[in-house]
Amino acid sequence: MKKIIYKYLVYIIYFLGIGMTSSGIVLMPFNHVRYSIILIIGLSLFLAGSIFNEIVINKHKMSASESIKLIALSLTLALGIGMISGGISHFKESPKYVSFLIPLGTIISFISFVIKNDFKLNKKEKLIMYVGVVLVALILFIILSLAASSGSMDMTPGGDIFKGAH
Repeated sequence: MKKIIYKYLVYIIYFLGIGMTSSGIVLMPFNHVRYSIILIIGLSLFLAGSIFNEIVINKHKMSASESIKLIALSLTLALGIGMISGGISHFKESPKYVSFLIPLGTIISFISFVIKNDFKLNKKEKLIMYVGVVLVALILFIILSLAASSGSMDMTPGGDIFKGAH
């Protein structure tokens, strides 16, 4: 029963962390102080969940270098996922900014995920995979940039959430 509660807590911490990270990243241009605080809290939650999962649930004894690797990769993974999630949720609020966030978040989160999970790939597989994710990110950037500059879409920066029409 204890393991169920621990795993549930980790999921809550992960998802709250990602949600706050997403909001912090994408809305930061509108209020630097407020959304920086939300971003830092979100990253801290995600990191705490990662550490709790490895040490308490998986009972993994980590060396100093493994701990640093876990911290760095957890933070970059959270940032990358936050960039994608926040960008999707708030494209209309800041379309040009999001046009960079989603592709960059795709690259950051994918590379962090691959390294964090220690997938064993040969050089050819790595090259194909990394070139593939960069191509996907480039295609996303082009599509999002075109949508952001499209005259047929109302993409006034600030979007719906800042018009007071809740």
